[in-house]
Amino acid sequence: MNDVANIDLPYVEKNKSRHGTVRYYLRIDGKRVCRLPEDIDSEEFSKAYWKARNAALPAADGEPTGARTISSIVKPNTFRWLCMEYMRSDAFKALDTSTQTARRKIMEAMWLEPVKPGGKLQFGDMPLPHMDHNNIEVLRDRKKETPFAADERLKVLRQVFDTKKDGKHIVPNVARLVDPFAIHTDGHATATPQDLAQYIEHHGIRSKAVLCVAILMFTGFRVSDASQLGPQHRRKDMFKLRLFKNRNRKPYDIEIAIHPILESVLAMHKVTALTYLVTEFGKAFSIKGLGNRISDWFRQAGLPHLTAHSVRKGLATDVAHNEATDSMLEAMFGWRDAKTSKIYTRNADRARLARQTVARINWDGVGTKLLAIIEESDVANG
Repeated sequence: MNDVANIDLPYVEKNKSRHGTVRYYLRIDGKRVCRLPEDIDSEEFSKAYWKARNAALPAADGEPTGARTISSIVKPNTFRWLCMEYMRSDAFKALDTSTQTARRKIMEAMWLEPVKPGGKLQFGDMPLPHMDHNNIEVLRDRKKETPFAADERLKVLRQVFDTKKDGKHIVPNVARLVDPFAIHTDGHATATPQDLAQYIEHHGIRSKAVLCVAILMFTGFRVSDASQLGPQHRRKDMFKLRLFKNRNRKPYDIEIAIHPILESVLAMHKVTALTYLVTEFGKAFSIKGLGNRISDWFRQAGLPHLTAHSVRKGLATDVAHNEATDSMLEAMFGWRDAKTSKIYTRNADRARLARQTVARINWDGVGTKLLAIIEESDVANG
């Protein structure tokens, strides 16, 4: 008889009644969606769970839709079993909660994919000895229309196959035999001054949309930080707060001066909550909610290619071209090393050096002959 293990299904709330009965609920975004059957290991539970989850969560791009059947039992030495071992590992537990959730979703999507189109065998149930680099390439290439997502899959697979037990690798890391698509961009365009001028003109200087973009323009905060920013973070002419990203694993406390222009914009808006940015109902935005709203505001202004992160990139570009150093960028943006800041300062230095080099072109005065020819032409043409 094989040992079995229960899947740690996300969004399941376990609640014990005063009579000792264990009840299960589907809970998404802090709200109970429905009650689930009492036997978590039953097929009835599995069907009810996936039916309710599919109805409550829109399917991700490329993810199978409709009724999904997945056993609540993990067979030992299968791909899904290895994923479960990874999620129990210290390497996974050390990740930020949001990163854990994102990786779990990527793994779940791969479990449900058929090994062959139209086939019944799913990757989740594939025995590990059969999971070779060809299978890894198949999983990667099923996202080839979105290369960044394909590389994210491969990144997760490399982590899964790198899982150790008792200090030894469970299986050889065949995922490292597969090359990524080598996407060197995070997919976000860079906002230019012209873009932001168009945005401000469209929405109006006193709008919530402009208040939001002003905070991004003069702090460089990510959406996760802008959504929580409020008067409680203010200390005279400074903002002091712990950045949301890596807050549990590698906390970073930032201090940033409040720019006079941002000060003026903030003064236009009455503060009614613990955050400067609130919904129509006076509540703080969720991170995802604010990110989506900013993207909507950009679309309304005729700038559908821009996102909140575009403003952060635009600010880093702007200050680098105005001779901010690596250390300055690291302090403002919360970067822990010069790897990211050098992307911006290197480009700015190249542009500055190229401009200075052009000013030094001489050609021993030969260029002046061209000026003489141009002047003669102007005279001839009256």
